[in-house]
Amino acid sequence: MKKWLLSLIASVVFLSLVACTILTGGSNSSKSVEVYLTDAVLPIDQVESVLVTIDRILLVSDDATVVVSDEATTVNLLELVGDELYLGSVPAGTYGQLRFEISSATITVDGTDHSLRIASGSLKYNLKDFQVTEGSKIVLDFDLSRSIKFTGSATSNQNGQNPLEYHMTPVINVRYGQLYDVTGRVVNQNSNGVPHVLVALFETGQPSPTAVTLTHKESGKWQEGEFKLCKVRPGTTYELKLYTDWQSSQDPDNIFYTEPATTIQVGVENHDVDLGDRQIGQ
Repeated sequence: MKKWLLSLIASVVFLSLVACTILTGGSNSSKSVEVYLTDAVLPIDQVESVLVTIDRILLVSDDATVVVSDEATTVNLLELVGDELYLGSVPAGTYGQLRFEISSATITVDGTDHSLRIASGSLKYNLKDFQVTEGSKIVLDFDLSRSIKFTGSATSNQNGQNPLEYHMTPVINVRYGQLYDVTGRVVNQNSNGVPHVLVALFETGQPSPTAVTLTHKESGKWQEGEFKLCKVRPGTTYELKLYTDWQSSQDPDNIFYTEPATTIQVGVENHDVDLGDRQIGQ
């Protein structure tokens, strides 16, 4: 029987949010590959929670379909910002497809619950035959900054026309292997932390980010402006881009085509990277 244990950790990643939960499975971790869920970002200030019920996560190879998790659970994605949710472990091997089954989702905005419509109950992602070895980790990066869109408005809804509707087509990036955290803090010219800055890590020259998160408000766990990108792959040169006006984009798909406030060159080797305080505009 699998056992759920909720805890805030700073270790491994899987989707794009920031906060964490850990699931311990019966597999021998020395002979398997651990799978985690993490971090998501929403382009809506008034969002209070995003509850998603995950039924199953599968990895498919030419030889078999491996169940990563088959215990249905409801996760508040906003509580995953900066940490990870451990989902289970799978055998080392070569996999060609990820299947993500979501049965329902609810988004709470300004105290009102809305059904979050999912494009398909069974989401399939081709992984181009990636290989995972014993002791490595797989990260499913669920990027909510580009996964949720809405139509209509609250005013129109009150008039009975163009009701407000929220739609989710999950954007998921997959990372695997030996992975390391990138942390830092975004500050202004007075060295005060800046919350709600969109932080995106790009491989140099690539149009889509490898990992995405938000800077935090002051809390018992986080400093104002602090961020954590969970588990990125080493051995490449990255550009860390900070976006301050990202919520003005009418289409989430266009966020990363806008001009960032700051771009930082980041090298990730075989250890975690702490960038310290980084001032907007430098």
